[in-house]
Amino acid sequence: MKKLFILDASGFIFRAYFALPEMRGPNGGSTQAVFGFIRSLDKLVNDLSPEYMVAVFDGPNNKQSRQELYADYKSNRDRKFEDLPEQIALVKQYCELIGIPCLEKEGVEADDVIASVAKKAVAEGFEVCICTADKDLLQLVNSQVSVFNPWKEQEIKYNEVLLQFGVAPDQIADYLALVGDSSDNIPGVVGCGPKKAQAFLKEFQSVEDLVANTQRLSSKNKQMIEEQIETLLLSKRLATLHTDLMIPLKTEEMSFSSQTADVAQLNAFYLQHGFKALVKHAPTSETSISLQVVKDPSVLQMVLKNLKGREVGYCVAYTGEHLPSLRLHGVALSGGDEVFYIEISGDQEIALLKAFFADATTKFFGYRTKRDNHALKNHGIDVHVTADLVLAQHLVNGGAKISFQTLLVESGHIQEAAFFAKEWGASSLPVQNLPQNPAQYFGIFVSRLPSIKNYLFEKLEEKGLKSIFKNVEQPLEEILFAMECAGMPLDSEGLLVLDRDLSKELETYTQEIYDLAGCEFNIKSPKQLSDVLYHRLGIKPVDKAKSTKAEVLEALEGSHEIISKILAFRATEKMLSTYVRALPRQIDLGTHRVHPTFNQVGTVTGRLSCQDPNLQNIPVRYERGKSLREAFRFTKENDYFLAADYSQVELRFLAHLSQDETLKRAFDSGEDIHTFTASQVFNVPLDQVTERQRYQAKAVNFGLAYGQQAYGLSKNLKISVNEAQGLIDAYFARYPQASEFITHTIEQASKEQKVTTMLGRERILSDWESSPGARAASGRLAVNTRIQGSAAELIKLAMLNISRELVSRGLKSRLLLQIHDELLFEVPKEELEEMKVLVQEKMESAMSLSVPLVVNVLIGKNWAEC
Repeated sequence: MKKLFILDASGFIFRAYFALPEMRGPNGGSTQAVFGFIRSLDKLVNDLSPEYMVAVFDGPNNKQSRQELYADYKSNRDRKFEDLPEQIALVKQYCELIGIPCLEKEGVEADDVIASVAKKAVAEGFEVCICTADKDLLQLVNSQVSVFNPWKEQEIKYNEVLLQFGVAPDQIADYLALVGDSSDNIPGVVGCGPKKAQAFLKEFQSVEDLVANTQRLSSKNKQMIEEQIETLLLSKRLATLHTDLMIPLKTEEMSFSSQTADVAQLNAFYLQHGFKALVKHAPTSETSISLQVVKDPSVLQMVLKNLKGREVGYCVAYTGEHLPSLRLHGVALSGGDEVFYIEISGDQEIALLKAFFADATTKFFGYRTKRDNHALKNHGIDVHVTADLVLAQHLVNGGAKISFQTLLVESGHIQEAAFFAKEWGASSLPVQNLPQNPAQYFGIFVSRLPSIKNYLFEKLEEKGLKSIFKNVEQPLEEILFAMECAGMPLDSEGLLVLDRDLSKELETYTQEIYDLAGCEFNIKSPKQLSDVLYHRLGIKPVDKAKSTKAEVLEALEGSHEIISKILAFRATEKMLSTYVRALPRQIDLGTHRVHPTFNQVGTVTGRLSCQDPNLQNIPVRYERGKSLREAFRFTKENDYFLAADYSQVELRFLAHLSQDETLKRAFDSGEDIHTFTASQVFNVPLDQVTERQRYQAKAVNFGLAYGQQAYGLSKNLKISVNEAQGLIDAYFARYPQASEFITHTIEQASKEQKVTTMLGRERILSDWESSPGARAASGRLAVNTRIQGSAAELIKLAMLNISRELVSRGLKSRLLLQIHDELLFEVPKEELEEMKVLVQEKMESAMSLSVPLVVNVLIGKNWAEC
């Protein structure tokens, strides 16, 4: 007999939504319910091999009919989950892709549709299996209808219902009417538990039969039932499923085969929503290209001659980890329909490629080209890139982290996206290890770059982002490449001395902590530390979890001497493990420098980030941070560091963007902005501002510039939330236009689902409705992006202007490092005076603001002196 599987789709979705941790797709939307649904359905299909299947969903206003009977029906489920409707729509889209028909009816719950489909299918000669964990549907079980619980992998038939509930399936509605159902808020009979309900239904066929024969009950039970007859009969109506709904499909029209799904469209769906793991298990057809593998230098010469003067996409196969150690294995080139993979076997290929990449008439583009260019540079090959497509992708997608596979899908290359998803897994690109077939791998990769370039350039044009790409981001990449090549000088001997000193400090802190605790224990163990602090020493915890997190210990500082020692221990241990012992491994033996990687697409605000090593995070305030910076020094007597940083740049952007007259006046006057703000907020003369007042004003200034609210400010200043809100209110009373700017920025970002910087860079902000916390966070991000993102553009423009001037003047000085609002240069002694003037002038004139930009310049033989 044919068998129809009815999927309780709403049940599957809700179960996945609450069971899985939050997941977000490339566009920022929640996806865990979709992912969980697909995983559960895949397993069900693999285990049961259904030939007929239908997915049933709750219809709009589905509780209406029962709530007309009983207003509190499912009132315990009235909470709205704003991110669920979109996920339900995606599940329906997925069902359509794999060929499962979907059913729902306006004003009707899924259970009633399932009951009507089951009855109709049985009448048409089908067996029915309902896939659900919902006990309400057990009332449908009979000789032709069973229930399958996918999570317990349990098929439930007549005997299983009888064993579990002590009643027959056709008495389940009566049973629920007696005992009630807390999940659906069905009241039931007060005083009637499962055993009593089973006894009633063993003697009487139904609750109606019970009500008609109360004289046969004991006096106590008779009174209980007769006093609650209306509730009992109402509960029965609420629990009983409707089996007489009109179903628009014949059961034969619910046929299903997992083999008929369009694999390309499925892979596109998976990749669009970030489900790479699902693509790995999806069969894909081979991706074919017209690829020529070039091994002969004479053939290579003809190939390069043919490509000369054209737009050429390229990518590089290499081995190695650190930038100076990358070594070429091969180069893939695409000149439209022609794709070549050049195997590097000797100097002849290198010489030919060097001349080819040096040709000014050929326009080169790629994807993440900077690292490729290091591999080429290490073999003496220089490339001028006209377009790194990852920079365009980052701009087009509003800073969201979109994988190359998703970009392939968006630009129409679905099979290629599936190929790379299977090859890479969760990664974006191979970095160190070559694939098994590099020619095919990099050939496919480079073959799609021309059409991806066309797609992204159209998007840049649509969004008005072509100028920032062409005039800022792309030329900046060349500067960052030069900075990576230059590297930061680092004295390994100095680090050894620092290692020895810090190790002694760590031993001292360890012993002091043991003495204060009265025992030895593992200070790094949260469990042991918590036990010592809160049980052995009796320190009053700030939370029930008795946490030992940094922010908790900082709040406890002063309650016991041991707390400051633990914080000092952690700071010293982090300095040792993260920097002092890690940095020597990253020093290149040839240059005696560390060569970090600067990332233009690592943040949503447009700020640059730094890694391997992250020199932007080298401590500056901590005393040992200064010692660490002293290890960054030049060995040549003639070389110096020149550091130039913007003074209070975020606050100057707040003044400019808000056009707050009081804030502008403060910057125009040259007064210390934090003292000025303290004077305004606390209503005292400038010369009477206390250190504490200035400290609090500084926290408010920077906190609000970063979108901080009262709770965050209270934690920073260790004051109550009410006190923090009072400071914010006083601040906005004095700077009303700044307040209006922040409010307007948040409202506009909420309306447009995005925020833009001064040069037009977009940041997508779509999570405004999922919760009050999410809305507040989105508001903070909107303000932060407007200010910090614009400040990031300022320093990028300064870097471009200074670099052009260095070339124009033929100076030997070079840019080594960018730390957000600070630039660090390597300068020969004879160029110091000229560079001080040049750098300050170019940084202060990089943008025209309505308040002056101020740059401070320092010079030193080591980084600490700057």
